[in-house]
Amino acid sequence: WCGPDNLANSALMAARTIYETLFEKSIGGDMIPVLAESGQAGKNADGTLDLKTWTIKIRSGIKMHDGTDLDASLVKFNYDAGRGAGVLAGQQGSSYLGTGVPFLANILSVTADNTAGTVVFKLFRSQNDFLGTLYASGRTFIRAKAQIQAAGGSAASGGAGTGSCGAKPVGSGPFMVESTYVRDADKLKVVRNPNYWRKDAKGVQLPYLNSITFDNIKDSQQRKNAIMKGTYDAAMFTSGEGKYVKSIRTNKNLTEFKSKNEYYPSFWFNQKIQPQFANKNCRAAVSYGIDRATWTRIRTAGEATAAPSIVGPTSVMYSKKNFATFNTKKAKDALALCLSETAKTELKFTIPADMSAVSLANVKLIAQQLKKVGITMDIVQKESYTIIGEAFNAAKGNQYDAILILLMEGTDVSFNLPFLVTNSFAPNFTGSTAYFKALLGSILSLTRHTDTKVDDLLYAAQALPNGATGNGGTAAEKAAVKAAYKAATEYIQSEHLITSVAHGYYNLFAKKSVKNVGKLKGPSGKTQRVVTNWGIDWTGVYLQK
Repeated sequence: WCGPDNLANSALMAARTIYETLFEKSIGGDMIPVLAESGQAGKNADGTLDLKTWTIKIRSGIKMHDGTDLDASLVKFNYDAGRGAGVLAGQQGSSYLGTGVPFLANILSVTADNTAGTVVFKLFRSQNDFLGTLYASGRTFIRAKAQIQAAGGSAASGGAGTGSCGAKPVGSGPFMVESTYVRDADKLKVVRNPNYWRKDAKGVQLPYLNSITFDNIKDSQQRKNAIMKGTYDAAMFTSGEGKYVKSIRTNKNLTEFKSKNEYYPSFWFNQKIQPQFANKNCRAAVSYGIDRATWTRIRTAGEATAAPSIVGPTSVMYSKKNFATFNTKKAKDALALCLSETAKTELKFTIPADMSAVSLANVKLIAQQLKKVGITMDIVQKESYTIIGEAFNAAKGNQYDAILILLMEGTDVSFNLPFLVTNSFAPNFTGSTAYFKALLGSILSLTRHTDTKVDDLLYAAQALPNGATGNGGTAAEKAAVKAAYKAATEYIQSEHLITSVAHGYYNLFAKKSVKNVGKLKGPSGKTQRVVTNWGIDWTGVYLQK
């Protein structure tokens, strides 16, 4: 539950009943305020946007589960903790350092004004989609100060030193854990927050449900059997479990809720651990050797889409140019050059898979395809949390030769960019957290590439004006942003820095008695996406008896 704990997408739905974010994505894809009341870029003296200054107005009257106020100071405390400034100030121990440091590496300073109810973020680089960074694919929760303080630090600087930050979650969400809560990786019960700050359109206090129990069922077949038999009220799946999804759809007692195909599992080549991947032709050989159409048909029963790009058509980054589609001859030709240029007799590497049968089968099929073009891909199975911990390791960096993992997603770039650049701290970054540049700046870069042209292209696109909230400016501004990101994608694809296999969705099946899924409007009056990588919003859901 602590900030550095990287929750898998499968765990996020449960966490999001307890914690809330400043912003959320609407059905239309724009960022809408939740705990925030508004958020926008500043203005320069000439009236142009100041994309290095962002002011967030915090919604008033919200209490955390422990009764403390959610105010501007708490928001600052959270973001300072996440980006490492709190550690430097002695407010948290070094155990709080994690992927939040590089993800928030563009922040120079955070200033809170409780009287005005505002938080001002000063950035090093101009960034047109900063509200997306504050959202972070639904991961940037606002935690109670006491929970963060439990991560250590000196008492004089606001730390508590107990080391129990991950023991108990304390948020502002519609549900909370009971006082007797003991952490269990496979089960979580949350109960109604009696002091929740939101009401529905008729003035009825939210949430409607008294409690929710989440069970972690890794095996797709077991999860399918459980929802088909009525053991559970709802169950979450993905397009990667296509054959099970198709079977469940035949059950007329269940309703399906599904996201768009806006999630793009990618193949990341680690140029540091497997030096051959520093060679462009070695990366190209693997990229050309994957038969995406066959893989998608067999492994997802056609539920996912064979990747034509590293992102999908709805992404502002989308371009098919230079993407390596399946081609046996090109794969073998690239492999021959790879071996010649690296003075090796084979291209062999290891990739992880989690303990589920589906994950293992997914990578096994890729291994079989690559074997046909002369490439050996070995597989090691570990728990998903172990894989994440070893891939994003602060001390050692990514410990795998390559990894197939879902990082790229959505319609914008804010969440994707930190994984693509060489180091999340831009050159000559002047903030205090530059202290962590060498240690943590590149831990999100699973490729460990050193091509700074990627950085230049992405940063240039992110610096273009795109409206005061980053949700889109004029037609000309939108076109310019899209063209710039398209150029970045085309370069990344030409270098085969990463590749994608399939583009898919998340979905949830629920009993007919589960009502109002995706119907509750947010505080801004807009409706957020029905299903995301973190599941559904349970705030407005009720059971019809």
